[in-house]
Amino acid sequence: MNKSASRSIEESVSNSLSFLENPASKVVIGVSGGPDSMALLYTLFKEKKETFVVHINYGLRGKESDLDQELVEGMASEWGFECCSIRIDIKKNRGNFQNEARKERYRIFKELKEEIGAEAILTAHHKDDQVETILQKLFRGSGPEAWQALKVWDGTLLRPLLNHDKKEILEFCRKQSVPFRIDQSNSESVYARNFLRNELSDSLDNFFPGWKENILGLSEMGKINEAAFNHILESILNKGKLDLELYQKLDSKLKPVIIKKYIEHQIPEVHLSKGLINELSTIHNLQTGSSIRIAGNINLFKGRTEISINEENEFSQPENTISKKEAIEGLTLKNVSFNITTSNNSVNNLRIDSETLYWPISIRPWNSGDRFIPLGMSGSQKVSDHLTNRKIPSAKREKALILSGVDGTIYAIIFPETASNGEIGSISELAKCTESTKKYLTIKLK
Repeated sequence: MNKSASRSIEESVSNSLSFLENPASKVVIGVSGGPDSMALLYTLFKEKKETFVVHINYGLRGKESDLDQELVEGMASEWGFECCSIRIDIKKNRGNFQNEARKERYRIFKELKEEIGAEAILTAHHKDDQVETILQKLFRGSGPEAWQALKVWDGTLLRPLLNHDKKEILEFCRKQSVPFRIDQSNSESVYARNFLRNELSDSLDNFFPGWKENILGLSEMGKINEAAFNHILESILNKGKLDLELYQKLDSKLKPVIIKKYIEHQIPEVHLSKGLINELSTIHNLQTGSSIRIAGNINLFKGRTEISINEENEFSQPENTISKKEAIEGLTLKNVSFNITTSNNSVNNLRIDSETLYWPISIRPWNSGDRFIPLGMSGSQKVSDHLTNRKIPSAKREKALILSGVDGTIYAIIFPETASNGEIGSISELAKCTESTKKYLTIKLK
């Protein structure tokens, strides 16, 4: 890397800071101790930018994790930054660890941003991260509208290094004598992103030179598709409702996309599974006055001339959140009692290993498309299919409840009444009790 290339990274950081409304505002930066975040932190030091440094220690690598923390704290002090390190415990062997860790990490960043009055959260995402993100979406079957790349500035997150690849950043650290640590677990291809980086990238470099730029070019196609779908949606909207006749005329392949966009525009925070989207897109085939549940008590409703979203459902019940403290003390919600105990008595109740749960947990009505992993199974099953298999009467099936974590993982299904075989619900394989279980979350029907 020559001096001009080195200046390029510094210029990228300097230019990205110009997105902020107040040049003197404070920023929050997440620093792991790796080369990417340490390079970014160093450039902020050279910019004399008022910065609050946050290091998350998951404790997964024992002493190595502690050495990462020592490096971040030491260099933050040397460069004159405020710094805090936060230890969090997320079980690596349960569910999607990387996804859970990311959610918790960004929750902490956002809380600190609000607490100290910072204008932005800085992350060290770079060009290779962009490529890996788009590849994962491709391999998981996401449509073109999902291929759009990360933005340098999205109003909250600032990513100054997006136009630089890993090799540039490593060379920058070497030239500028920026200290960093390498997480050796990244060389293990146990996660999708590590596999792409360790197993696939070099081979693609040999066979398809320039493939990374081609992948990044797909984001433009994603933007075009996004604009086209938004135009179609606008053309069949009438006062916030979908014109039924115009919707019916859409190509069958377009209907799921338009329904998804319509619902997400109306309810931005909603999560829609692929199965639920496909089911919702068939709303036009139902009788007038029919509806399909989207989430909680929110439904997609078919009227005589329009498709709309409403909240009228005779089975609707609000979602309730349960903290670990409340469960220890014992409480009752929706005619269901919850209590954490050391007793493993399973008579007329459900028992879950409370230490496997991602607290706080929620009790809510099940949604079309909800899936969980039944006890003893390795694959997932639709909640609707599970209730049918358990011979819950169709008239009462809608009143069943699910227990889930804040990450969306479903831990149990609670039947509306005791089944003919005495069961009051079903437990997920992810939350089952074992010989090592010490604390049980006991669930009973009142």
